[in-house]
Amino acid sequence: MENILTILYLDDINIIIYFLKTFLMGLCIYYTFAHILNIKPIFNIKCFFVFFFTLIIAYFDTKIRSNSFTHSIFFVLSLSILYYMITTNKLGYTILVTVASFSLNKVVYFFSIIIDYIFNAIFGVQNDLVNLILIYIIHFILLCFLFNIKRFKKGFTFLKKDLNNEYFDLLISGISTIVLFSSTLINKNYSMDLRLSVSIIFIILAIIMFITIRTSLTLYYKHSLLVKDLNETKAELDKKNLELEKLEKENLEFSKTSHSIAHKQRALEYKLNQLMMKNEIADELDISDRIKEVSAEFFDNKVVAVLPKTEISEIDDMLEFMQSECINNNIDFELQLNGNIHHMVNTFIPKETLQILLADHIKNSIIAINNSDNVNRSILVKLGLIDNYYSLYVYDSGIEFESDTLKELGKKPITTHADSGGTGFGFMNTFDTLKKYKASLIINELNPPCKDNYTKVIVIKFDNKNEFIVDSYRTVKTK
Repeated sequence: MENILTILYLDDINIIIYFLKTFLMGLCIYYTFAHILNIKPIFNIKCFFVFFFTLIIAYFDTKIRSNSFTHSIFFVLSLSILYYMITTNKLGYTILVTVASFSLNKVVYFFSIIIDYIFNAIFGVQNDLVNLILIYIIHFILLCFLFNIKRFKKGFTFLKKDLNNEYFDLLISGISTIVLFSSTLINKNYSMDLRLSVSIIFIILAIIMFITIRTSLTLYYKHSLLVKDLNETKAELDKKNLELEKLEKENLEFSKTSHSIAHKQRALEYKLNQLMMKNEIADELDISDRIKEVSAEFFDNKVVAVLPKTEISEIDDMLEFMQSECINNNIDFELQLNGNIHHMVNTFIPKETLQILLADHIKNSIIAINNSDNVNRSILVKLGLIDNYYSLYVYDSGIEFESDTLKELGKKPITTHADSGGTGFGFMNTFDTLKKYKASLIINELNPPCKDNYTKVIVIKFDNKNEFIVDSYRTVKTK
């Protein structure tokens, strides 16, 4: 064992041996540093830079010839600064990896000496320089073998800078420091018993270091697999959410379209009934007497006011149908036209879209009135040029909007009167129309339900401003 320790401290025999040993150790540390961080290729233009400055560091370390502990500190800090200059890593992180590389090489160097001792015992090599060269040949072969192990080929992944492995960093740095400190105690200035004890501790720590590295890698790979599974699950969930969002959007568009078609369908049904009642096709179907009976029952002696005509058949048919809906619900319906409606549908809004706007908001007014106890049951529609803007005004004497309903208007289908036929799609269609034609929506709540006035008015004004304004007697104005 004494011969082994004599070989271990060849640096105390000859200054040239000390310099050569320090230089070769520096090269081995860089080789380990590069492998730990998976730097490819290792032998590049930076390698010459490292080679040159490692010579300088070894020279100054030889000049100082300090004790082992001071030597280790100087060597680690010098190499860390060198590696910091040739990489993009932070200095603290570089020191951590350099310490790990240094301690790993101390362990490999120790086992290289043991193997060299066996060669010495067989061949009896006594030349210090030959012993040093043989030790570092064995040292380099052991490093190559270590980094050819499949798990270590891509470096120590748990030490890579792009990962947050604080616990691994602390564990490796702690063990590395203990290994380096233990190696400094194996010194010829101490008694043989102490040196043997420290050597045994050093071997145990070396084994613990390799087990720790192996365990850390295993934990890292398990963690990586878990993260990968989580990322894949998250990606799949995001994909499903996108598909669900797409389906919900398609369903919403379909519902809005169905809602609009339903208005048109009912208006056409009403128009067909009117034609049949006027005997325009009754004779051909031979059901004129039955139609007259249905007509009498339908109108039930109610006086139906003749509405002013826009001269646009689709608009007139829808207004007549909504008038019939009001009659069936005992609601007075009045229509006022201003200006040229043809100009309105040719310039500001297509007749098909205006037809749906009329149906949606008159239907909403009917629902509001049916949910009110007000004796006044009236709806007034103004259409055309009003206050210098082509607009649609719908007055009614029904209940006011609920606060939550006002907040969600246009954002999602919302209704508090689903049992009365409300769907919430009327305002969804309205806000789409406002955005498309840059019109403004004004909700003006005039007063509580009363017998001699309307409670609110819905104004759709084609003013190219696309505003949404709520003006209520209950609250201040909001936009």
